[in-house]
Amino acid sequence: MRCLIVEDSKVIVQIITQLVRKISFESYSDCDSVTYAENVPLALNLLSKNEFDYIFLDLNLRDDLDGLRVLEYVRKQQKNIPVFIVTGDNNINTVKQVIKLQPTDYLVKPVSKMKIARCLDKVKMAQKLTAVV
Repeated sequence: MRCLIVEDSKVIVQIITQLVRKISFESYSDCDSVTYAENVPLALNLLSKNEFDYIFLDLNLRDDLDGLRVLEYVRKQQKNIPVFIVTGDNNINTVKQVIKLQPTDYLVKPVSKMKIARCLDKVKMAQKLTAVV
């Protein structure tokens, strides 16, 4: 499976990448490929040229654009891709705004192996449902 991480912190990218690879290998005997984008323009460019099976998306990126633009793009263009919000922002107003765009899950940093494993289970479940339909 192909994963896109949209995150401006290289440390968080490394943590999520290591967890995704470890969990996917332990659970499915295969390591997922991981691509990352550190800003919204790069993420949108990658999404326009590549197919991904799921996305981990930070909301608060360093550039002038925020991660919500990526979620909006995905929902307009590729509606079935699971998108997991990974953010330090647990403000109720932010959560309400994000929920309107129907992310697959909303994770508050710090991420853990258990949180990432739960996300990968949701990806597998979505793939099974898509295969049946």
